[in-house]
Amino acid sequence: MGRARWRRAFASAFAVALATTAVACSDDDSSTDATATATVPATPDPVTGSSVVDPAGDGALTVGVLLPLTGPGSEIGTVMRDAVVQARDEAKAAGVQFRDVELVIVDEATVQGAITPTLTGIFTEEVDAVIGPASSLLAERLLPVTINAGVFTCSPTASALSLDDIPDPGPLFVRTIPSDSMQATALAMELDSTGVDVVLAYVDDSYGRPFMELVKAELIRLGASSVEAFEFDPLESDYDSVAAKVLGTGRATIGIIGDPEAGPRLVQSLAEQITPGLPTSIWMNDAMRVPATASAYRRLAGSPILELMAGVSPRSTVPTPTPVTPGVQALPDGGRFFAANAYDCMNVIALAADQASFINGRDMAEQVVQLTNGGTQCASFIACINQLRNERAIDYDGPSGSLDIGPDGDPTVGVFDVYRFDERGLDVTAADQRVTVDS
Repeated sequence: MGRARWRRAFASAFAVALATTAVACSDDDSSTDATATATVPATPDPVTGSSVVDPAGDGALTVGVLLPLTGPGSEIGTVMRDAVVQARDEAKAAGVQFRDVELVIVDEATVQGAITPTLTGIFTEEVDAVIGPASSLLAERLLPVTINAGVFTCSPTASALSLDDIPDPGPLFVRTIPSDSMQATALAMELDSTGVDVVLAYVDDSYGRPFMELVKAELIRLGASSVEAFEFDPLESDYDSVAAKVLGTGRATIGIIGDPEAGPRLVQSLAEQITPGLPTSIWMNDAMRVPATASAYRRLAGSPILELMAGVSPRSTVPTPTPVTPGVQALPDGGRFFAANAYDCMNVIALAADQASFINGRDMAEQVVQLTNGGTQCASFIACINQLRNERAIDYDGPSGSLDIGPDGDPTVGVFDVYRFDERGLDVTAADQRVTVDS
């Protein structure tokens, strides 16, 4: 699968991270850390009938890790894997009520073709929880399997709108990245803040259409009297006519909902037809931040359109916390490439397992909301477990400083980069934007 198509499959969440320097795979033992699960006494879960382990015995929490470790996406997947291993190691060092925390790490590339009917077909052994997949398309195929098996699953990067409505009691599926529905709100807020009429252009596919409808609905909710919208076919090679329609509206603010291939080509067509004065701003989604070819925006160097271009994308980088909690290390690669999101998944799972009556998906799922909302804030397993041992309620927020998972399994607060472009056509983060479900 080509790099551009891979980005589409990952529902654009990785576009931000792929803009920066590629990360080499680490050479330490964490890349192959897949500890064999010991045989332990088990009792049947009265709800699902599956085997569960009594924490009072010698049970272990076994977590399957499904992330891209080879091929396109590996520069991000390996950093997320290392963050998971780090969080696991910190949990083991801090002490858990069960015997051990074990990882079974699988390269996501090995299951992209088809999902096997059982989790043991993916991980070769039973797992109590899953971190991943990174791909939204793969998550769509995997979640019916994990949910039916009662396995708690956490994805650090699967942001697609299509995952919002997965039938999910519990919920057994959580995300540490905000859904694209929240990104649509973030984009609408920036468009509305310009204070002028908006015209939208959107890629006409299963990604762009629902995204556009959400942006349009939010703009109307915010008070826009009308919002014009024009689609563009991702398979077309020439967008001159679309650009002419968009500019012909005379509207000062343009919103583009595109992908890394077709979106930048529309921008090029706009650049060739634009005249001084209109538009005054062009706002884009996260997939547009990184074009499919590195030269796409660099070809615009010197063009006045670069000064008009801006966008929103989920934050993929967090600063190293200071002071660092004893026993807690800095995140891999300085906290880039969604390392914090993966770190959060491991900590949420470990904390939920520690507090659950049984190590099984439903018992763990019942703990998540209360562990990530309303108590004493903490950013690591070590800090959180110390509070729990002192019988204090906690609010795990992770290194990003805001997580707050809601009853539907999604974060209720989203932190987004507001990005712009420099004179060379390279993206730079200009500000942060926070969105809540009540916005």
